[in-house]
Amino acid sequence: MGWLYTQWLWVDEAARGQGMARRLLDMAEAEARARGCHGAWIDTFSPHALHVYQRAGYAVFGVLPDFPPGRARSFLQKSL
Repeated sequence: MGWLYTQWLWVDEAARGQGMARRLLDMAEAEARARGCHGAWIDTFSPHALHVYQRAGYAVFGVLPDFPPGRARSFLQKSL
């Protein structure tokens, strides 16, 4: 397939704000490149995580509004 999908990326509250999510993404992307992947995608319900992923170079390619009600599920992708 050639795509990295990150299903779960969770950082303990005590470690947040220290760049841990970015380091984890970088390591996963490096491994994906080593395995021949050409792209990565991830989705989130969290507005904060959305900004983290965008700062890491991911771009939104789709949004499901009111999923769940009152929130949105955003889908992001990045070329590797």
